[in-house]
Amino acid sequence: MRTEPLYEKDSYIRSCEATIVGLEHHKGRRYYIELDRTIFHPLGGGQPSDEGIIRSSSGVFRVNKALILAGEHKHWGVMLEGAFKEGENVLCELDWEKRYLVMRLHTAGHILDYAMAKLYGRLVDTLDAFHGPPEAYLEYDVLSPPDPATLESLAQEVIGSSLPVKVRYVAPEELASNTYNAPNLSRVPRAELYRIVEIPGVNAMPCTGTHVRNTGEVGRIKVLRVEKAKGYRVVYTVL
Repeated sequence: MRTEPLYEKDSYIRSCEATIVGLEHHKGRRYYIELDRTIFHPLGGGQPSDEGIIRSSSGVFRVNKALILAGEHKHWGVMLEGAFKEGENVLCELDWEKRYLVMRLHTAGHILDYAMAKLYGRLVDTLDAFHGPPEAYLEYDVLSPPDPATLESLAQEVIGSSLPVKVRYVAPEELASNTYNAPNLSRVPRAELYRIVEIPGVNAMPCTGTHVRNTGEVGRIKVLRVEKAKGYRVVYTVL
């Protein structure tokens, strides 16, 4: 992939300068744009796409969705003003309100994984996940529904402890020794380098998503409902 993913190094970067390395016209005012570096997290990994604006002296582009297509990071959206050309320098600006909410929701998801393990007395794998508005959810591989109040209570212990959320990169041979309480570890695809997100004493797992720096930033996790699916789906938000 020829785009440097700045969001993996620092989830709090709200804007950046970049250069257009690919520009594909779709129809009307719609384009796919490739950049040499980006702050826009793509749709995937249980996380919704970032949104925002790319602008220069020659145009303004609305990023409706960031995607990984054929191994390349592309920004899909609409030219609101003017036009771009390849090689042009641009300024990227996130819809920060949405991004920060997703960061809180995704970190909340890791905390709920811990709460489920405490509730059931074992590590519980997830069958599906979506860490984004308007409602986030995690579907767990369990035969009986979790109690919402107990999950909230266990999760709030972690949030109230204001634990740091740490990110590090490890080689494949270091993966096992750098993860714990990590659901679905056997299903993690092969990679040259793994990004590990750790809440000390809670869990450490491979994850490419955006997170807050401290569990206290999550606020309060509210379980909206528990639904029967292949397992049981916990639908939640943060307050």
